[in-house]
Amino acid sequence: MSRNSEGIEKSLTGNDKPLQPVFDITDYVDIVAIDTETTGLDPDKHEIIEVAAVKQTKNQKQIVYSSLIKPLGEVPHYIEYLTGITSEELENAPFAAKVLKEVKDFIGNAVLIGQNTRFDYDFINAGLIHSNQLPLTNQWWDTAELGRIYLPFISNHKLGTMCNEMGIELEHAHRAIHDAKATSELMDKLLDYILSHTSVTVNARVLELSRQAMLDSNLTQLMEMIVDFQRKFSLIIPKPSSATVPLNNILEHKFLQPKLHQPDEFFAPDGLLQRNFSQYEYRAGQLEMAWRTSEAFEQGSYLLIEAGTGVGKSFAYLIPALQFANRHGKRVIVSTNTKNLQEQLFQKDLPLLKNVLQIPFKAVLVKGRENYVCERKWEELMMEQARGLTPFEASAMLYLLIWRLQTNTGDITENSSFDRSRFGMVWRRIGSDRHYCAGRKCSHFNQCFVMRLRKNVEDASLIVINHSLLLADLMSDHVSLGNYEHLIIDEAHNIMQTASRQLGIELNYAEISNQLNQVSRLSRKKNTAFIDQIRKAVNKSVLGDTAKQHIAVVCASLEEIIETNRKPVLALFECIARICETHGSYGKLRIRSTDDWPELNTHLESIVNFWKDLLKQLHALSNIFSGLNSKQIASYDSLMERVQGMEMRADETEHDLLCLLNPDFEKYAFWLETPLKQDRQFPTVNLCCAPIEVNQHLNNLIYKTVPCIIFTSATLALRNSFKYFKHQAGIDLIEDKTITEHVVESPFDYAAQSRLVVSGFLPEPGSDDKHFLPQALDLIEMVLESTPVGTLTLFTSYSDLDAAYKKLNDKLYQKRRPLFAQGKWNSRSALLDEFKKHNNAVLLGTSSFWEGIDVQGESLSLLILFKLPFQVPSEPVVEAYIEKLDKEKKNSFMHYMLPNALLKLRQGFGRLIRSKTDTGVVIIIDSRVATKFYGHFFREVLPATCRIMNDPLQLQSSVIDFFRHRHSFYK
Repeated sequence: MSRNSEGIEKSLTGNDKPLQPVFDITDYVDIVAIDTETTGLDPDKHEIIEVAAVKQTKNQKQIVYSSLIKPLGEVPHYIEYLTGITSEELENAPFAAKVLKEVKDFIGNAVLIGQNTRFDYDFINAGLIHSNQLPLTNQWWDTAELGRIYLPFISNHKLGTMCNEMGIELEHAHRAIHDAKATSELMDKLLDYILSHTSVTVNARVLELSRQAMLDSNLTQLMEMIVDFQRKFSLIIPKPSSATVPLNNILEHKFLQPKLHQPDEFFAPDGLLQRNFSQYEYRAGQLEMAWRTSEAFEQGSYLLIEAGTGVGKSFAYLIPALQFANRHGKRVIVSTNTKNLQEQLFQKDLPLLKNVLQIPFKAVLVKGRENYVCERKWEELMMEQARGLTPFEASAMLYLLIWRLQTNTGDITENSSFDRSRFGMVWRRIGSDRHYCAGRKCSHFNQCFVMRLRKNVEDASLIVINHSLLLADLMSDHVSLGNYEHLIIDEAHNIMQTASRQLGIELNYAEISNQLNQVSRLSRKKNTAFIDQIRKAVNKSVLGDTAKQHIAVVCASLEEIIETNRKPVLALFECIARICETHGSYGKLRIRSTDDWPELNTHLESIVNFWKDLLKQLHALSNIFSGLNSKQIASYDSLMERVQGMEMRADETEHDLLCLLNPDFEKYAFWLETPLKQDRQFPTVNLCCAPIEVNQHLNNLIYKTVPCIIFTSATLALRNSFKYFKHQAGIDLIEDKTITEHVVESPFDYAAQSRLVVSGFLPEPGSDDKHFLPQALDLIEMVLESTPVGTLTLFTSYSDLDAAYKKLNDKLYQKRRPLFAQGKWNSRSALLDEFKKHNNAVLLGTSSFWEGIDVQGESLSLLILFKLPFQVPSEPVVEAYIEKLDKEKKNSFMHYMLPNALLKLRQGFGRLIRSKTDTGVVIIIDSRVATKFYGHFFREVLPATCRIMNDPLQLQSSVIDFFRHRHSFYK
């Protein structure tokens, strides 16, 4: 009950004006916000170095306890960076036994709250047990968990992000007392938010899901209090208002008096862009690209255009595309490789163009169908909640419920709370699926996110998609996008890799298990599978006894076949996991012959035979339904659609199984794969294949169907030639189209803004690197010691990165320079965010950092490229392609490995200079650039003049000399 409840009840019986009820959690319980800083993540191995607690009671607010703790072991340097707690401060701190006893006494019987409370709870208990004290048994709630449930649209659920979202100022993050105070305030704000924006009906559903999920936290207890308050004062408290969700996938610009312009009027000095945007700078290359794009659209031709870093290619193709679409009433498709660029176009660039373009347009952001929730499936699962979900399913639904109620798009990728890799099997149960789509016959057709999006696609001027959807749509005869004639492929250098993945097969246990569960559920109690729905419909129908009996026999046969083969299916993927774990390299094992692993073939053959029996029964069921009188059974159309959908999906799976059982080793690479992130629920291994070459596939799919395409990227050409890209992408197979090629140079003055130096004196990297690695790391250490500027070091392997991290950790700590390493601390985006906050930090990254990151200013002034980025020759598709070239008597190194590495190096080099004011140095540690016969190719493809250094001191002096008058550190 709230603190005003007595006054409210009295007012309702008398003449007094009712008081506004206020939900105060301390009316129910005392709470203590806790936070710890530790030396690591494992409570059995690591120690607490700081603990803080903030108590709130009904009569007294914000009682604070805080103390440092002297650890028995050493404190890692990155923890000192993160917290700011030094070894000197900890030297005179009390030991854990004394502090934790005081903490336990301070907490008493209060409910604990925290940001990821389980972490702090486990560390405190481990410390108490280690000092022979009784552990805490208090109930606890988690603000991060509440955030994941009720704030699914924010970028992440870290304390800083959630505090920022709630308007809470968080100073000195990663210090226990400040984090504990912020967490205490965050809980209050979250409770206010929940009551202001969520109805008692929805909260009651969250309560029920929390009970079914059997969570470690006591979320159920908190939800009972919230629901109790809302029900008690439902007639008095304000009705919750809908939360504002800005994310949308449709952008419309209405302009009553359209006016078309030539590219010069936009991009030239004093043009529309410069007059509307104070930060805009005229770039000749951008204007040139806009003209060439316009001409390609008007002529209906193909354009290959490389746009160097800083050209501003997005505007250079978006403006001509929108102008062309308006002039001719056509639709233009823009396909990108990364989610980041897709969202940049839609959330940043297109909204800006609304302020400039004097024409109406409609832009639509479209992703693959599997990203959208299916309304029918959602309703079925929600109905199943009443009969009881598994704890795993209920946990997943907790992170979906609020998102589903608030989303404008139905696109799960906007939900940062829901982990699709973890809850993949649950998402398959509710995600849109072409096999189970009833189209216009579906009772949810008008509410369907996919159908609504397709309707908007029909009259859109511009459709923003990704490469995967582009290929999937073409493979399914334009079912998602309809017919179109004009296409822009941005980040075009990645289209081959996407095609290889899209045109291949990836079979896993979750996919097959989901198909079987759609037909017949493992649990008989729930009666939610399709067979159960058929039985209910048939029993209530007016069908004759013969038809009913026939259907019953087929349904029973289907159930028996599926139940009999669940274990063999599991056995197949357990076999794959064993083989891959024992014989694989970095989680992958290529299959070169069907004789390699006879055990695998035996399992696979068994599943193929089972699948044939399954298809036979599904086909029989489909035939029976086809011969029924639709008026004699309720929901006939829906049931018929489902039967046919299951049959179609099973047929496609059989095709995949047969391809894997009888592999075409001439055209495809086959391998077993174990993802790095494992799922304890079931074996997370994949049986994979992919085409060795995609050029002919791309020609048949894209070039023969789309008459006008603009291919663009910052790296398409090598020495001004598109020959390699054209061959890999199959463009050289085109015979009947005009193809124009052009390179637009970067506006940056690389000679003035940058310096490129190469170590010509180090040993060449080898298979064991016993000579190269220590000397290369010594060189990096020497450079960093004399050049304290923001540094990004790019590696081609985690093992080299790890060696560098161990080498540099102590030295950089002594210099008080932050060191961030991929895989050592937090996510890629979090690493970049932290790196950008400093001007002297060092960031170590691997393949995903070689492209797609943008760090401007002094945060990145030195770029170190450790090794030349040759592809891993043991990667299954790469290895298979090399073997194919060797059989054709072609030099696989010159035809494939070298050009690929050249393009990758250009991508890496492009991380340094991101604006006209950026300056910096690139160091290539790999001496093969100077010593090998192919080294000149690497020197020629980079935009800066290459300076080969003869010894470490010369290299060090060259770097210092460049920065002496250019970097704030030296001024």
